[in-house]
Amino acid sequence: MRKKLKTILPLLLAIYIIIDTVLKANNIELCSSTGCEMAGQLLKFDSTYLNYLGIFGALVLVLLSILKSKSAQTLYVITAAAMVVFESLLIASQLNINPEVCKFCLGVYTFLLLILLNANFRVFAYTVPAIASIFVAFSFLAIPKNKALVSKDGLYLIASKTCPHCKKTKAFLNKNHIKYSVIDAQDTNAYSFAKTLNISKIPIAIIKKGAKYQIIVGDENIISKYSKAKQTPQQKEQSQKSAAPNTPAQNETNLQPKLNLGGDEGCSYNPLKESSCESEDGNTTEH
Repeated sequence: MRKKLKTILPLLLAIYIIIDTVLKANNIELCSSTGCEMAGQLLKFDSTYLNYLGIFGALVLVLLSILKSKSAQTLYVITAAAMVVFESLLIASQLNINPEVCKFCLGVYTFLLLILLNANFRVFAYTVPAIASIFVAFSFLAIPKNKALVSKDGLYLIASKTCPHCKKTKAFLNKNHIKYSVIDAQDTNAYSFAKTLNISKIPIAIIKKGAKYQIIVGDENIISKYSKAKQTPQQKEQSQKSAAPNTPAQNETNLQPKLNLGGDEGCSYNPLKESSCESEDGNTTEH
């Protein structure tokens, strides 16, 4: 019976993957997992090629099961073990990015575990610690996970505990009783967010109001923003009167979005080591 299963199980696996491949070609997905989709986006090639690779591996196992030589049987076990380890890496990456397992991938994984268990129990027992190590190793890695940094309306501050610019900003907000939520600068999601916008300094203020977001970089710019917000109408009017009158050319320029506001931008954003603070131009981006 075990000899027959050596051929039947890989054949069923090949059919299973072929069905998924055909469905994909017709825009029908067996898997609706976000984690699987995100893991697939990390590949350097189309994820469909993983299906082709799986089909090829399953057919190789079918061929090796038919051959009766000892070397073919040894190669069968090695191939099955390699496929189990490879699929373990894919499953572990999905779980780490988004705590949701792809049902299709779980089906493939089940087939592979049964194939290896049926082929050689001793090798299967040796492989289990390796599989466990893969899942544990991925759980230790600080890979950005699929989670929201900002959910409710309000002020969010990406800041470090050691950055003096961040401390200055928080002291100002606390003194003026302005509510805010701190996002740790060492959070990999926060760092990925900043890198996406080419922001290299902290603190970073994210202001959410409905569907509108405003991003302000640097302690001086953040403090300036909330200092103006705290002004009374009389103070604002006085500030406008004391300001120098704009020329037509200046008025035209003021219609454009300001990206470089000057002032102290903050500390260099590097989550792997202590920040080195330098004075550069600040940035404000509004969406």
